[in-house]
Amino acid sequence: MAGSYDALQAEIAALRQRQLFFIGGAAKSGTTWLQLLLDRHPAISCKGEGHFPSFLLPALMNAILEYNELIARKNRTVFGELPGGYPQLGQEQIAYLLTTAIELQLSAPASDPAIRVIGEKTPDNVRFFPQLQAVFPSAKFIQIVRDGRDCAVSGWFHNLRTAPDWLRENFASMEAYITRTAGDWAENVGAGTRFGAARPQSYLAIRYEDLVAEPVPVLARVLNFLGVSADLEILDLCLDAGAFETLSGGRRPGEEDRNSFFRKGVSGDWRNYFTAETSRRFEAAAGEWLERYGYRSGSLPDRRARSPALPLAEMTRR
Repeated sequence: MAGSYDALQAEIAALRQRQLFFIGGAAKSGTTWLQLLLDRHPAISCKGEGHFPSFLLPALMNAILEYNELIARKNRTVFGELPGGYPQLGQEQIAYLLTTAIELQLSAPASDPAIRVIGEKTPDNVRFFPQLQAVFPSAKFIQIVRDGRDCAVSGWFHNLRTAPDWLRENFASMEAYITRTAGDWAENVGAGTRFGAARPQSYLAIRYEDLVAEPVPVLARVLNFLGVSADLEILDLCLDAGAFETLSGGRRPGEEDRNSFFRKGVSGDWRNYFTAETSRRFEAAAGEWLERYGYRSGSLPDRRARSPALPLAEMTRR
């Protein structure tokens, strides 16, 4: 056991010599795509979703709270007549435990000397950038932003594929889902942007649409931010690994497969589903952030749009 502990400590020590980064963004903003692009870089490891602040931290806090309550009860009822008492875990110890747990999850690639930068992406990270920076002061943070209307449509079809029962229980129609999503998108985009305004040296924001339209300069900007090579050979390597045709098994962008995580791979698909009323509702909740990120507020959807007010059962049959 001691040998295993010492080996894990050595792995953590190696990790702490690397540049760490965290990716976040509103749901269906392209965080997975960005992760895959970066993970292909020979000096970067970025292996998916750890859900550290959104799941691990609350679970850890609940466990420590229960433990501290037990210690307090024992100190009071069993050892109340004795001086002192057994110490409880405080904020400093909790931060240490959380940091160590995250480091254990991230440490495996650190054994490879070629890997100099190690990252993690969970979309929810965008709401917890300050907490992550508190325990990793030297980390860098990347926010990817996508038109919230496309996020809503993509999220609808993603949940239709992965959680249809949840959709049925909570939303009578696509429009109801979109209306709810608008506020969530605005909250997430705003949280990341405010973090970046306060800590510009450790933060980078990119737009999904820019990465689609001009992948070479946008990805190069990300690589430069992380301090790794952005020469054309490496850019080609990364972009080939993250191409829609590669990820979808040969489909071209726009060729839809609703049974695939990589459903369609295009920008502006929201125009096929929003009505003027849906647009009004979305902009009422999120118009400020649509404008700030260059998504023209007030643009009318395609007149041929299929109504998002269709019941879920009808959408499922399509």
